[in-house]
Amino acid sequence: MKKTFILSIALFMLCFTTNAQYLTSIGKGNSTTNSNTNLFTEIAMLEVEYWDNEDFINENITSYILGLSSNLELNKYFNLTGSLGFAEGFSYSFATSNLALKLSENFHLFYGIGGYYISDERWNPQGLDGNEPSRYDFGMNMGLQLYLTKHLGLIMRYNIIEEKEENISSMSINGLSFGLILK
Repeated sequence: MKKTFILSIALFMLCFTTNAQYLTSIGKGNSTTNSNTNLFTEIAMLEVEYWDNEDFINENITSYILGLSSNLELNKYFNLTGSLGFAEGFSYSFATSNLALKLSENFHLFYGIGGYYISDERWNPQGLDGNEPSRYDFGMNMGLQLYLTKHLGLIMRYNIIEEKEENISSMSINGLSFGLILK
């Protein structure tokens, strides 16, 4: 509950600060940079591999994602997107940054990186070489966005949160997600 409350406050504050450049006394709103804030929800189908009491488990898990993103138009062809959110089903929180290529006004391809905090109890990281294990991880994502109307869009994303290593039984999380974007 504490995690959800803190994330809600952070997302609420982000809504008010994303367009702060338009409210300065210098320029008085003459800026040509466009930005907007979006609410998104996704259903993720994750393949999760983890250790459970000396047993290696490979499990397909459905996770539900809710988040807030802010888009900044860099130029005619590129957008920069920052996102905050959390997932339930397989619990984690994330902050990502994506660079989007605009193929048309309504269709974007994107690639990005992010930081993830994995809070699910099934995830038991092991420390390497005597180091403390960490629930923080870095990952990447790629996908596409299609805006159907001025205020509604679809998103498809492939997430690689923890990459699977070959020839060893390593823990991994990756999967495909589909969702809606509300401007």
